[in-house]
Amino acid sequence: MRIHITGFIIWVVWCIFAAWIYNDYLLPALRKPVPEVIIPVVQTNEADSLMKLKASMPKDLLIWYEFNKTEFKPDQLTEKSIADFKAWLDKYPQSMLTVTGHSDLVGTLEYNQELGMKRAELVGKYLEKQGVSSSRMSTGSKGETQPLGSYLTEEGRAKNRRTEVSIKMQ
Repeated sequence: MRIHITGFIIWVVWCIFAAWIYNDYLLPALRKPVPEVIIPVVQTNEADSLMKLKASMPKDLLIWYEFNKTEFKPDQLTEKSIADFKAWLDKYPQSMLTVTGHSDLVGTLEYNQELGMKRAELVGKYLEKQGVSSSRMSTGSKGETQPLGSYLTEEGRAKNRRTEVSIKMQ
């Protein structure tokens, strides 16, 4: 039995040695050298222009609400953001505004969906009063389905009671 085991170990060592010799020395010598092909890189500015366009896009506007409320009071930041959105829409006619209402987890799914929609419609009406055409806006509600904060704390739930206004490129 010892002879079989010793013979098997020698055979395995020989196979490893032979594979090493073949792969490292014989095989590269048999291969023909392949010339390196250098492909010229044509640089396009399309990606750069898209990045610049995205960087120049106005940041999303977030409007926060009290628990179970739909009223909001615009401030200077809101007014500046709306002016930026109007300027952007004038400059890029293919873009639109999306107004999305959100709510916290307190209440039924249907009620929170409806509350988010009321918030979005109210902000949409305010944007119309500020000169944004209703044909350039889409309103919707995500209800409680896309939280920003945790539902475990009051601060987290307060982050989820919001309306988001953002630009959508078509």
